[in-house]
Parts: sequence; C-alpha cells; structure tokens
Amino acid sequence: MERLLVEPFYVMKVLERAKELEKRGEKVIHLEIGEPDLPVPNKVKERALELLKSLELKYTESVGIYPLREAISSYYEREYGVKVEPERVIITPGSSPGLLALLKVAFEFLGEVSYSDPGYPCYKNMVKFLNIKGRALKVFPENQFKVEAKDLKTPVLIVNSPSNPTGSLYSKKELSKLAEKAFLISDEIYHGITYGQRATSVLEVSENCAVVNGFSKFFLMTGWRLGFLIVPKEFVPQITAVLQNIVISPPTLSQFAALACFEEETLRELKENIKVFKERRDLLLKGLKEIGFKVPVEPQGAFYVFADASKFTDDSFSFAFEVLEKAKVAITPGKDFGSNGTEKFVRFSFCTSKRNIEEALERLYSYLR
Repeated sequence: MERLLVEPFYVMKVLERAKELEKRGEKVIHLEIGEPDLPVPNKVKERALELLKSLELKYTESVGIYPLREAISSYYEREYGVKVEPERVIITPGSSPGLLALLKVAFEFLGEVSYSDPGYPCYKNMVKFLNIKGRALKVFPENQFKVEAKDLKTPVLIVNSPSNPTGSLYSKKELSKLAEKAFLISDEIYHGITYGQRATSVLEVSENCAVVNGFSKFFLMTGWRLGFLIVPKEFVPQITAVLQNIVISPPTLSQFAALACFEEETLRELKENIKVFKERRDLLLKGLKEIGFKVPVEPQGAFYVFADASKFTDDSFSFAFEVLEKAKVAITPGKDFGSNGTEKFVRFSFCTSKRNIEEALERLYSYLR
C-alpha cells in the first residue's frame, strides 16, 4: 500500500462523489464545504478591474506590499485596540503557506507544537509534513471542545477561535491562561464572523504569540489566495526567507485589490453579512435538533455545526456517504477532524442559502425519520 506523507481531506471524497451524482442529473445540496457563497465585496472587484488596466502585475516583496501591511496594522488597532508595527505583518498567498512557514520557525525557535483533537485537520498534517514534533490534545464537549491550560505540556499551542469544526470561542481569560504556559499560534481566520460577543485576538492578551489570518472567510476572497501573519520581530527574517524560497511573493492583483476591504463602505457591507449567517445558523440548529441530531456546542462563530449523529450511526464516515446517496445531502464526516470520538460526529456548513438549508433539512428528515 502506498504510504501517505499526510492524510487527505476526507470531505473531498464526499465532494467527488457528489459531483458524480450531479453529472447524472441529481440535485445535491452542499453542506460540506466551508466556502462562503456570498459575493466578493463590490469595491474589491471594482478596484481589481481598475488595476488590471493600469498596473503591471510583477512580483512584489516576499512579505507583501507595504500599504496592505499598514492597512492590516491599522485594522487590528481599530478592531482590537492593539498596536502592531507593519513590519511584523507578513502577507502570504493564502493563510496556509503562512501557517506552514510559521510552524517550522516556531518549532525551531521553541519546540514541540500542540493542537486540539477534534480540530482543523491541516494542523496535524502540516506538523507531519514538516517532520516536527507535535501532540494532539483531546478536547471534549463538556468544555466546548477547547484546550484547557492544565492539559498543556508543550511550548507551542495552536488555537483556533472561532473554531473549525465546532464554532467555539475562547474567552479573553482562557486565552490569557494558555498564553502564560505556551507560545500561542492563533488562527483567527474566522474573526469577524461571530454571533454575539466579538472574538478576542491573542494580541490583546499576550506578546508571546503569533496570528494567522486571511481574506477568505469574513472578507469572502477565497479564490484570491491572500492571507497574512502577525509575528514577533525576531521571527520575521526567518519566515521571510522561507517564503522567498517556497512562494516568491503573494499575488499582486489580490494585494492591491484587498486594500478596498478596509474602506468603511466595504466593512459595513461585510458586517451586514453576519446577520445572514446567523439566520442560517439558527435555522440549521433548530432543524437538526428536530431530526434527532445532538449539538453539544452551539457555534458562537464561523459557519459550521458539529453535530453528534450517534442516534443514527457509530460510523460517521460511512454515514456521510449514506446520506449523500439516499438523501442527496453532502456533509463532512468527523474523521476529517481527528480521532477523539469523531466517529460519531458530522459537520454541517451553512455556507448556502436558507432555501437550500430548508430543503436539506426536509430531505434529512424524510430519510432519517
């Protein structure tokens, strides 16, 4: 058997089968992929069109254009009240390459890296790919699937708040306790998408930290491939060197267009989107509970529901394909997110219209009940 360097995204197997069914004329409702369906902000598209006529799309600096680094620095000061020098901001082609470089440098500087189980699958896969020492920390519904400081034994910890797949949100107090024990790599990609309280940036509680963020979720720019890091000054030269070797520079058009994200008109438009996501969340939560799914943690942020399907199955991987074949609803098996009790969980994404969610719930109800 071929040995895999990293595990695949199992949800992609669901997506591949869904595409096959669609080619045969079946209507599949997609609740598996975490890609916002809402349109890219108008100002961003308008700016990109203007730039295509006037800008030569050459390489930029490996760390990104300075005006965008300044804009991100100003944005974090306005939103979180923290002062970040633009020189500590590094623009990356999507958040994942930035996280990859950051993990390597943090390990070399500090040592072993922890991440939660269940949690976002890229963390364990990147640790494995980089051949650095990593440790999965089991988290449970009783504590909203969050890492507790008492369980932390490594010098580096990845935290994701709001989290994928659970939507859990770390409080300022919880982040402070964790930061006392470890260097925190805070994945803040879902910041801005919260239902109630604002997400706390790790920069508000500690200087012993780094931030991973990007333009794919709140800013809706998935295909533009643009992310950023905020790191300690001593990390900058080494991360820059890594990025120079593996990505050269971030996409030029995307960087200049993204400056429009921080204009007041665009931010108002983006913040209005949260009402749309909240309505979808509430609709999906109510329907899933009526069908018989248990939701131990109602999402406070992001756009996923991590649901306990043990009433219907003890093998959520097979269950995901069963639901796809019989009800034509695509969902993500818990296997993607680790091994700690995930065989009874599935993840539902509400990155689709209320009409699609309603129809998906009707199909699930008809099949499962």
